[in-house]
Amino acid sequence: MFTFKRFWKHEPFRVLVCCFLALGGGFLLSIGKVSGTASPLAVAIAGISTPLYSFAILAGSLLAYIAEGAPEEMRFLIASLTGVVCIRALFRDSLKPQILAVITSCGGIAGGFFVDCFLNTRKGMIPLYIFEALLTGIAGYFLADAWNSLKKQRKISFNAGKSFAFSLSYMLGITALCGLDTAFCNVGRIVGITLTMLCAKQLHQQGGTLCGALTACGVILCGIPLGTPLLFLPVTGMMAGFLSSFPNAFYIPTFFIMQILSCTMLGSHTDIVKILIELILACTLYALYCHIDIYVFLAPEEVRTSDRLARSRQERFLSNAMQELHDETSEVMHRLNIQKPEDAVTQMRNEVCKGCCQDCWKPENAKRTEICFRMLLHQSGNTFYCLRKERLFASASEITRKNALAQMQRVHMLQNRAVTLECLQLMEMLTADTATRKERTCSEPETVALQNILRLCACEEASCFVYQLRSGRYCAEIYSKQKNFPVSTVQELLSRRLNVELDFMQTEQKNSFRYCFSEVAPYHMEYAFKSINAPEYERCGDHADAFTDSAGNQYLVLSDGMGSGSMASLASRIAVRTFRKMVTSGMPAETAVRLVNMMLLTETSTENFATLDVLFLNADTGAVTVSKSGAAATLFYHDGQMQRIISQSFPVGIVPDAMPSSRHVTAQEGDAIVMLSDGIGEAEFPYIRQLLQQGLPLTEIVDSVCEKSAVFLGGVQRDDMTVMVARISSATDDQNCHSMENSIPETRKFVSNPPKIL
Repeated sequence: MFTFKRFWKHEPFRVLVCCFLALGGGFLLSIGKVSGTASPLAVAIAGISTPLYSFAILAGSLLAYIAEGAPEEMRFLIASLTGVVCIRALFRDSLKPQILAVITSCGGIAGGFFVDCFLNTRKGMIPLYIFEALLTGIAGYFLADAWNSLKKQRKISFNAGKSFAFSLSYMLGITALCGLDTAFCNVGRIVGITLTMLCAKQLHQQGGTLCGALTACGVILCGIPLGTPLLFLPVTGMMAGFLSSFPNAFYIPTFFIMQILSCTMLGSHTDIVKILIELILACTLYALYCHIDIYVFLAPEEVRTSDRLARSRQERFLSNAMQELHDETSEVMHRLNIQKPEDAVTQMRNEVCKGCCQDCWKPENAKRTEICFRMLLHQSGNTFYCLRKERLFASASEITRKNALAQMQRVHMLQNRAVTLECLQLMEMLTADTATRKERTCSEPETVALQNILRLCACEEASCFVYQLRSGRYCAEIYSKQKNFPVSTVQELLSRRLNVELDFMQTEQKNSFRYCFSEVAPYHMEYAFKSINAPEYERCGDHADAFTDSAGNQYLVLSDGMGSGSMASLASRIAVRTFRKMVTSGMPAETAVRLVNMMLLTETSTENFATLDVLFLNADTGAVTVSKSGAAATLFYHDGQMQRIISQSFPVGIVPDAMPSSRHVTAQEGDAIVMLSDGIGEAEFPYIRQLLQQGLPLTEIVDSVCEKSAVFLGGVQRDDMTVMVARISSATDDQNCHSMENSIPETRKFVSNPPKIL
């Protein structure tokens, strides 16, 4: 059975079809006229195409040249195409749009000189040819940039310069289509009127006016008599823009009547039948394609409204203030050093021995007396003889108690200072990250569209915004207090609007919800993990979790509490729960790790710490980042080889300023990463490598590792053990699942919003 998509995957078939399309396009585009010469749009398209397709366009133009009887006005087009094809043959690699524009202009100028010197009967046409070649180069620049943008992010980006190039390309396109003229209709005028109706409907007055003006100019460039009936099309487009809120049943007839009246006012009575046919065909085309959303093809510009810019500046100012406060507080704490208490022997001497007439502290006896006093401080000087022995015992006991209390206060003060400075730095990092997020670009049109969707779904109290990542993927965030939020309806409508498939992730707080939608990414992780508690304990001291952030990036987290049992389980659960809650709420991962460290310092005893092992997958590039806080070795399997990723960092919950160590790994599809707790010995690493080399399902791998762990540990399981295995795959691969076991195995497929396990 013939399927076009199946054959399109084969390059020879695809190249053959494209060559035929280029041949036909070159033939059709060569018929239009611009100021008495052939339309140069074919030259612009040939300039941005590969040498093979450029030659096909030249061949199509030669066929049109022969079919038209070799007219003189097409010689410049043929010469320009020949020059472009020759230059493109020298530059076969993909080039930037600016270079392609220069190549197109140079080919046109060279063709103009050749025609004026050797072929034209009329001399002195060089200035016109140069001007037309420069305009062709500008059109080629826009076409090349638009094509690259469509391939990269399926959108066309606009700014002031590109808007001018687009206008020129649009006019040249209309001019080329106007060459397809018959006694009953003109293709260029039909297409121009249809696009004007579409722009007036969706872009309102501005869009209708601009598109109508460009259409009229493009038709007039082909011929003044041909463009006269459309002189009032900009006015009709503007008036239609005011009616854009009305349904099409009213919009289409109104536009039809207004355009007929404008043609009548211009005195176009001779072509009234042809104009009527063109209007009927244009309205029919509009009715068939009015569902097409223009915004789907337009890339959003970086929106910097005054309100958002002011808020960003305010947060940046607050971040700088927090940084200054951190530096000033650190300097003041450094200057105000906590004084150590006076030496205990000196205190006892000043308190008890003052006024004594004995010779205990004379130079020849001072050393022996000091040793005896220090023995008294340890309550071991019972053989020491002194007239004031009882007072010395009482003083030694009191001074020991006061010094111990002072030392505890000093340690507590130092810890409080470290915690204060760490909190100030965390606040500075949070405000700075919110103020300067350069990896995302807000989309005002899509945000407005999402607001309309929420109104349609009766979600009036929700706030939202849509943005694009650097890769071009769309993401949307919605904040609402509505419990019964219509997730599936909003997801379907937004997916239609953006013309992409969306994943969903939800974060819940006490009285509000955060709903995140992200475009399906090219990379994801399939994973499996299994946890088994130590034999003498009911609870496992390890805890593992997996989730995605608002942009669709994936995280695997493993924490091992100190020891085993309930306290170890509490510490590891606090670490994993806090990290997940903060990351899914929008906090950067590094900041979240430092916050976990502060939480364990305050929520558990100082001797109850936990390791924290975090695996982050960039869903756009496939890059993997491993962040380790005192965790056991992580194994990275690539091309049959396995390497260890270790760190010398502190676990979380020990010192206030503990920093995780990070390792960036360039991963490919099929690579695997194994995260382990210290219940798995290093002697089992070669066995894990053999399992990965066999390509077994991930659930079988984790089961095998846990079952054989006791063998590699001397036959006895002494500690909690957790094994997490992740495999990098593309978005189209749906083979594996993930599992989790606390005491009973459980398997699941990785989804964007995995079930809560905390």
